[in-house]
Amino acid sequence: MQDGGKNMLQFPYPNGKHANYAHDVSEQLHSYNRLIRQGRISECIDLLEDMERKGLLDMDKVYHARFFNVCKSQKAIKEAFRFFKLVPNPTLSTFNMLMSVCASSKDSEGAFQVLRLVQEAGLKADCKLYTTLITTCAKSGKVDAMFENVKPDRVVFNALITACGQSGAVDRAFDVLAEMNAEVHPVDPDHITIGALMKACANAGQVDRAREVYKMIHKYNIKGTPEVYTIAINCCSQTGDWEFACSVYDDMTKKGVIPDEVFLSALIDFAGHAGKVEAAFEILQEAKNQGISVGIISYSSLMGACSNAKNWQKALELYEHMKSIKLKPTVSTMNALITALCDGDQLPKTMEVLSDMKSLGLCPNTITYSILLVACERKDDVEVGLMLLSQAKEDGVIPNLVMFKCIIGMCSRRYEKARTLNEHVLSFNSGRPQIENKWTSLALMVYREAIVAGTIPTVEVVSKVLGCLQLPYNADIRERLVENLGVSADALKRSNLCSLIDGFGEYDPRAFSLLEEAASFGIVPCVSFKEIPVVVDARKLEIHTAKVYLLTILKGLRHRLAAGAKLPNVNILLPVEKTQIMSVGGEKTIDIAERTTQAIAALLRRLGLPYQGNGSYGKIRINGLALKRWFQPKLASPFSGKPGELSSLQLGKFITHQQRNIRTGNLSLE
Repeated sequence: MQDGGKNMLQFPYPNGKHANYAHDVSEQLHSYNRLIRQGRISECIDLLEDMERKGLLDMDKVYHARFFNVCKSQKAIKEAFRFFKLVPNPTLSTFNMLMSVCASSKDSEGAFQVLRLVQEAGLKADCKLYTTLITTCAKSGKVDAMFENVKPDRVVFNALITACGQSGAVDRAFDVLAEMNAEVHPVDPDHITIGALMKACANAGQVDRAREVYKMIHKYNIKGTPEVYTIAINCCSQTGDWEFACSVYDDMTKKGVIPDEVFLSALIDFAGHAGKVEAAFEILQEAKNQGISVGIISYSSLMGACSNAKNWQKALELYEHMKSIKLKPTVSTMNALITALCDGDQLPKTMEVLSDMKSLGLCPNTITYSILLVACERKDDVEVGLMLLSQAKEDGVIPNLVMFKCIIGMCSRRYEKARTLNEHVLSFNSGRPQIENKWTSLALMVYREAIVAGTIPTVEVVSKVLGCLQLPYNADIRERLVENLGVSADALKRSNLCSLIDGFGEYDPRAFSLLEEAASFGIVPCVSFKEIPVVVDARKLEIHTAKVYLLTILKGLRHRLAAGAKLPNVNILLPVEKTQIMSVGGEKTIDIAERTTQAIAALLRRLGLPYQGNGSYGKIRINGLALKRWFQPKLASPFSGKPGELSSLQLGKFITHQQRNIRTGNLSLE
């Protein structure tokens, strides 16, 4: 573009237009903002530098933090320094932002360059800048460099100790403390030094060492602030040393340091975990007597203390007190109250509290409903559980795995009871055996809802849903399943026809689809026939999952046999547990079969499928030849009336069915 005979530098707008920067400054800044939104920082800096050359740039109109944040996310150190050069009078805040970009890229050289720029500008680096610098060195593995390049004073020493603690270099932090004392003019530690050292020890799990550091408060006669005493309380909370916590509180009082709400909250929380609920109430009352302003943070901690101690009476008493002083609780406070009530088996009262939450304008969250549904499952109150699940959805709360698990668990128990009592749960209306039970339907609906919501179920949840698809162990039902096959066999051999039944007479056929879906999510191992022998590892599977997994293997092998393949052996790895028994020689440890192992063995016996080995040894084997015989039971021929293999009519029908499936693209194992 020509203007007065001179070529003017042009930059493209994001939408493809061109901008002449001598034309309108506001247009240039508008273009800059659009570029920065798209993360095109290189073009942004080119634009700003061009405006600078033309004398059009006013950096007060450019949001510095936004540019540096984008540089941090892209680890664009070069562009950050170019931007910094455009800032006419950088403040310490500007240097800190530039330092943070170096930290994000673990660029220690860039960080030291920032420090030099600070010194050249005649500014004194603050603790934040030193901490970022030292942390950068620690992350880049150049800890020694930060000790060599930094001129020490108390601020620097404290920053060094903080950085060492954050990087896990506890011993190096104590080396810094030693260097403080070794200076020509020794630098005494202050409360920041003590706090940083205690944090470093606590993060490394060295609680005893942290307590030794705390004693330095007395050694150097440090009054301190509530923060350092709070750090001491948090450190000793790892060991539950209530006496030490009380001594910290006494020290604080003697030194005339007025506790703030954060300290009170930490101390009360500690008391709750130590089971000292009465002491927690006394601490709060004492603070109020001293005229200390006590707000919702302290009350929330006290409610948490009641919850941790499972003292629902005290929790309810505190709640009534809060209502009397018109202190509005938070959602977390109410959740702690609900937890205490649920632990105390006070579900009806809990429902009242839930109603109170809404009247107070508080929105129950996922934690609220999870606590309530766990309580419902504990009481096996499925009606209330379903009502709560529905209410959670109305409140805009997305159900989580805990909530789904509770509902499915209650459905599973009810279906198991119905199945055990031989209630009518099986239907042949579709021409194939299928479970028709309201609890099974509900469990499947909730499970599907969880999948659609993007929640990945656990093995336990999958097993419970599969349990809702298990057929009853009933002789009449087995007889009906055999009759439904439309084949003839001697009365003595009818029990050996399980291999011909869809689902093997053990589970609703939908169980196999559900297991395959679970395998696709990585919840259970994928069924594989690549190894010979085929290995079924049931050691980490729940009972129903293990059984359906084995049946899925058998189902696949049945189709391989139909295709003319030779059947391999099947090795089943089973869980065992150790137990102590008394023998002639004294106490002895032996392996016994776990429940899953017993269930697998019982399944194979019901199927009439022979196996070798003992479940208590953790492994059994099914021979390939035995499998072939099991898959091909002898039936009464419709032509000769003599026992024989599957009739040619039935075999032809089966092959025709398979050919039709292949043509239509139905390659499932059904």
